[in-house]
Amino acid sequence: MLAIVLRRSDFRESSRIVTCLTRDHGRITGLAKGAHRPDSPFLGRLDFLNEIDAVFSPDRGGLRLLERATLVNERRALREPLRFLAASHLAFLAEGAMPDERPEPDVFELLRGGLQLLERCPLPRLGHVVLGLELRALALLGALPDLDHCAQCGAPLADGAFQSAAAPGLYCRTDAGTPRTAVSHDALALLRLLHTSPGRTWPSLATAVPASLASALPATWLAAATEQRPRLRALLFQRCRESARESATDDAT
Repeated sequence: MLAIVLRRSDFRESSRIVTCLTRDHGRITGLAKGAHRPDSPFLGRLDFLNEIDAVFSPDRGGLRLLERATLVNERRALREPLRFLAASHLAFLAEGAMPDERPEPDVFELLRGGLQLLERCPLPRLGHVVLGLELRALALLGALPDLDHCAQCGAPLADGAFQSAAAPGLYCRTDAGTPRTAVSHDALALLRLLHTSPGRTWPSLATAVPASLASALPATWLAAATEQRPRLRALLFQRCRESARESATDDAT
């Protein structure tokens, strides 16, 4: 089965416990016996986010065995620090949306396609790609608010959108209540553009709005949907801002 290596840990002296995300069987954990040995067929194949063709033993109520792993994609481009941060964040989102031993093909394809985008996109656009992937993840979780209409009354948000302290989502001025926070028009326009555009176009979208301007909204929605704050997200967008500034400086000179 096609699998993406999500996590690995040492087991005794020579083996490893490996957790993979798969398209047809959800999240699977297995024991790779002898993975530390110099002559192991697993050497170089079980690195984080590697794509492998994996064969696991049947489920008999205990820990499965990883019987074979053939390397399909090593994803070396993701070793660049900023890309690695973004890929780790995406893997965190995918793991949270994929239960053990239950297929979630759309989540797997989001992870697989997202990693391909993160490998290839220009570094200054990495933040935009991450935002687009977060919107897709929220949609799969059924937690993406309507970006065009008030969550309470359904009125179009053409005259401005607001966040309410009482609940996630977007509201008109009347239904947001108090206290309320106005949403930046540019930030919302960027999220709408990412949401309605094919993923392959995200690295080259014609927008001057920085990803960091719109990053707070998906953060709120992800926290509400997953009941936790992704641990790498704040650092990721900080580094994306720095990368965008460095790129702008280089262009100016």
